[in-house]
Amino acid sequence: MLKELRSFLRRNGVNAIIIAHDDDYQNETLSPDKQRLAYVTGFTGSAGMAIITPRQAVLFVDGRYVEQAKKQTSFKVLHVPKQTTISDWFAQFLKSKYKVAYDPWTHSVAQVEAWSEIFSKRGAKLVPFDEDPIDKFWLDRPKAPKVLSFSYPMRYAGKTTAQKVRVVKRVLKQKEWDAFILANADTVSWLLNKRSDAVDFHPAFLQRVIVWADGHITPFDKENIPLLKGKVIALDKFETPIKVKQEAVKAGASVHHLRNPLLEAQSIKNKVETEGMRDACLADSIAFCEFLAEFSDYVSEENEISVLRHMEEFRRRNILYRQNSFAPISAVGKNAALPHYQPSEKTAQKLSASPIYLLDTGAQYWCGTTDMTRTWATGKVSDLMKRRYTQVLKGHIALAQKSFPKGTTGGNLDVLARQFLWDEGLDYDHGTGHGVGCFLNVHEAPPSISPRNHDALQPNMVVTNEPGFYLKGKFGIRVENMMLVQKDKKKRAGFLKFEMLTFVPFCNELMDMDMLTVEEKGFISNYMKDILEKVYPFLSTRAKEWMKKQVRKWVNKETLDSIC
Repeated sequence: MLKELRSFLRRNGVNAIIIAHDDDYQNETLSPDKQRLAYVTGFTGSAGMAIITPRQAVLFVDGRYVEQAKKQTSFKVLHVPKQTTISDWFAQFLKSKYKVAYDPWTHSVAQVEAWSEIFSKRGAKLVPFDEDPIDKFWLDRPKAPKVLSFSYPMRYAGKTTAQKVRVVKRVLKQKEWDAFILANADTVSWLLNKRSDAVDFHPAFLQRVIVWADGHITPFDKENIPLLKGKVIALDKFETPIKVKQEAVKAGASVHHLRNPLLEAQSIKNKVETEGMRDACLADSIAFCEFLAEFSDYVSEENEISVLRHMEEFRRRNILYRQNSFAPISAVGKNAALPHYQPSEKTAQKLSASPIYLLDTGAQYWCGTTDMTRTWATGKVSDLMKRRYTQVLKGHIALAQKSFPKGTTGGNLDVLARQFLWDEGLDYDHGTGHGVGCFLNVHEAPPSISPRNHDALQPNMVVTNEPGFYLKGKFGIRVENMMLVQKDKKKRAGFLKFEMLTFVPFCNELMDMDMLTVEEKGFISNYMKDILEKVYPFLSTRAKEWMKKQVRKWVNKETLDSIC
């Protein structure tokens, strides 16, 4: 493929080509026919970008994927932002009159305009190709899947499109603009109460729309683009392909940049969505507990892939279950040291290969989306493993029980989860948490808990809490629950807190009890009691016996007897 692409460069008089991971809807999960980056580089992660020149082949990835990328590709792997950024790389590479090819459907307005400033200073030029050059050389490219689109029922959606679109109408009226082009397929799905099976794991309805000032909504397509002539319109430059802006300008529209006005409304769950997310998390907690109750049976025979069928079987017992919300991260030993490792037939290890096993998994239920992680003992664990697990758990607890004033951002809270690792000069190279959609993307903006997040957390936003630790070539640890932001009625007005949505025991065998404070033990004790009250009644007989053993050291006999 490199040979063909370099031949393409010569024939078209360009000095480099950019290959994005994303498809033309900026999706992180792709249908097989859109996996261009994986086809060219061999790298299968959910984020990354490659640049190919006559002499170089470079792959840019974030900290989650550095080690994985080095194993999967012959390209030079660069860690963003620790080693460089793509903009900095261009600043070093570009010379006067250089031309760089790109697909305008797979790069955002913000991305291309930022690069254009660098190109302009160097006297270079970005050259869009409407047909992605990769497709010309991908001889065995899978056919585009047939897509089934369907309505999302009001009993799960909670609000009509007419109710949701009021936010955009209000903003456009204030600005005296004519329309907003909504390019985020996730938000379009939420706004229209529609879903589809276009891509695995993420049931988004793949469409871009024009939301007019009167609330009328039309598809952004060849038929409606001419209607933009002479109109003053807005779009979100961070989630809109540059091709969309180019088409709007070509049609004669005056274009302004505006953050997607529906993002916040989408992430603040309405009453129906909130209850749906609670129900989904409870259903998945029950499935996970059933899985862990039988886990000891799997250790000697199963590997990282085969063990997943058991989790799937337990989920399927719930009639609202539809599919996984992402490809499960099932890992032992050195594989678990890769934060986003996905097992394959070539890499899958037996569960018995390491004394700890990490499973990060989530599901799509009709009423909501889930994501949870547990690290579990499969054998005799070392003192180091127990120490690191307990540091991660302490960070998880510190974040989970924190009350904070309104206006606090995820960036403000992130340090709480890292502090005990930082005490020993350790850290993890990913965010602590992310927003979660409702029967939509398991990664939903704007809420997140990471150093780079500047958006205030608000009541009824759903986020994950997932600190971790990874020792290269040895083992990995992560503990993850989903949480709902709520008003803290015990504090003075204006304070918020987290309500736990996930109810699965932590691993007793991995805890160093001497490292836990009285307050932390109290948190675990209360959490275990909540698990008993919420999950225990729905478990099988075997799982109930397993659960009693897990909570016995945390819940007194009187409480245990009253519930069980």
